[in-house]
Amino acid sequence: MTTMHRKQSESGFYHVMARGVGKAIIYEDDADRTRFLELLSRLTRESKVGLYAWCLMDNHYHILVQGDLGDISELLQLLNGTYARYFNERHGRSGHLFQGRFESEAIDTDSYFLTVLRYIHQNPLRACISSTESYPWSSYREYSDTPWICNTDFGLSLLGGSRGFIAFHRYVDESAVCVDIHGSRKSMSTEMLLDIARCVLGNTRPEDVAGLNRQQRNDALRTLKEAQLSLRQIERITGVSKSVVARA
Repeated sequence: MTTMHRKQSESGFYHVMARGVGKAIIYEDDADRTRFLELLSRLTRESKVGLYAWCLMDNHYHILVQGDLGDISELLQLLNGTYARYFNERHGRSGHLFQGRFESEAIDTDSYFLTVLRYIHQNPLRACISSTESYPWSSYREYSDTPWICNTDFGLSLLGGSRGFIAFHRYVDESAVCVDIHGSRKSMSTEMLLDIARCVLGNTRPEDVAGLNRQQRNDALRTLKEAQLSLRQIERITGVSKSVVARA
C-alpha cells in the first residue's frame, strides 16, 4: 500500500481535521466535548506541538497547530485513540470512531494563517448552528476574552489585539478557501449563503427582503450583517444594493 505524503509547511503551521467514521457523531454531549478538550490540552502540553485554534462540531473537529509533522501525527494518534476508547466505553459501542487518517493542509503565510483561523471559528455559522461569537465549543472566546488551552499571542499580534480579532471575524469571506472535512477546497456558495440567511431571518425569505417596507427591510438587512455576511454577499442573495445595505 502506498503511503500518502503530506505537504510540509515551512512555518510548521497546519490546519488539521478529523471526522467520525461514516460521518458518525463523535460528541454525544458536553461531557464528551469537555473530555476531548482535556485530552487535547494535556497532550499538547506534553508534546512539542503548539495549539492555536480549535472547533468541535458534532461529527468532526478542526485544530490549527504548529510543529513537526511527525510530532503532530503522533499527537493525533494519541488524541483520537485515547478519546475513541473513552467514547466507546461510555456509550457502549465498539470499533473505529474516526474515519481513516486525519486531513491536513500546510500553512505557509501569515495571511493564510488568519484565513484558517477565521474559517475554523466560523464553522458553526457556516453550518447554520450558531453565530461565531456565541458558539461555546471553539477557541473564539480564547481570543476575544480569556486564553485557556490555545496560544493566542501570534494571531492577536497579526490582528492588532482582541478588537482587531473581533472585527476580522465579523465577515464571512466567500473568496476564502480551506480544506474541509472531505479534504477538498471550497468557497462560500450561494446555497450556503441562503442557508445562513434563512436560518437567521426566520419566516422572511432572503429573496423577499427587497420588497419589504423600509423599516422591515432595514431590520432584515441588519440581521444579515449581524450574522457576519458581507455587503457583497447580502446584495447577492437579496438583490438590495450594497450602498443600501451599508446604510441600513
